[in-house]
Amino acid sequence: MTTRFLVAAGCGCLIVVALTHVAERFSILPNMGWGLPNSPGHYLDLSCAVLGIVLLLAAGIVRLLHSN
Repeated sequence: MTTRFLVAAGCGCLIVVALTHVAERFSILPNMGWGLPNSPGHYLDLSCAVLGIVLLLAAGIVRLLHSN
């Protein structure tokens, strides 16, 4: 159950990353400053990307440890 939660949360974060790129392309919520350094959109994209990768790696490590 733990790995399922980690995978779901990690995938959810990566979906947010994809949606931020769509919002940047189509100028949705332009006040977020998509693509600009030090803007809320930049930090949302960066934090979700890092968190998504960390959660997916954690799920893989937990699954590996439980299989032994």
